Amino acid sequence: MIDRVRYFFGILSLIVLPPGLLFWFLIHPWARWWRRWGPLRTYFVVVPVSAAFGALLFRFREPLLGTNLGTNWSLVAVALVSYGGVTWLEFQYWRHLSIATLVGITELSPSGQQKGRLLQEGIYGVVRHPRYLSAGVSVIANALFINYAGLYILVLLLVPVGYLMIVLEERELIERFGEEYRKYQRGVPRLIPRWRKTN
Repeated sequence: MIDRVRYFFGILSLIVLPPGLLFWFLIHPWARWWRRWGPLRTYFVVVPVSAAFGALLFRFREPLLGTNLGTNWSLVAVALVSYGGVTWLEFQYWRHLSIATLVGITELSPSGQQKGRLLQEGIYGVVRHPRYLSAGVSVIANALFINYAGLYILVLLLVPVGYLMIVLEERELIERFGEEYRKYQRGVPRLIPRWRKTN
């Protein structure tokens, strides 16, 4: 039973993660341009491209998943603890974001050209990108639970891609908030919380 579950989640990770990143790579560098189209027309273009990429990955799922390394209960335990941390993190940032913000609707709306408000409270006062931190831990936890060679390779490929995604997003945020965001960058770490000294 566990082998089937691992296989199912392996396929799911393979066909969801890379297309999900592609979706945001098609959005972030050209966000200003997409705003002229609005969210609905933008998604009408970008979602089919991402879905087609997912379908292509599904077509080659077996060689991409690679060798089944078997169920490793120690790795499953680490994955479960990691999922607990991810769940806590997601509750922290969901408090500050609407569904529309999470899926990019506000960013792509013509009103998205307005400056808006820079989030700096709660979890955003600890790390600048809790969503990327949560996604990164989740991807690693998935790979440990699924334990297929191809998923470990995917994680290694996603690290630089995820970093580039953060750089693109921060460039956009600097455009919107200017010195306010630069000051925030200096005071709050990107992904890894700093240990604060207590007096």
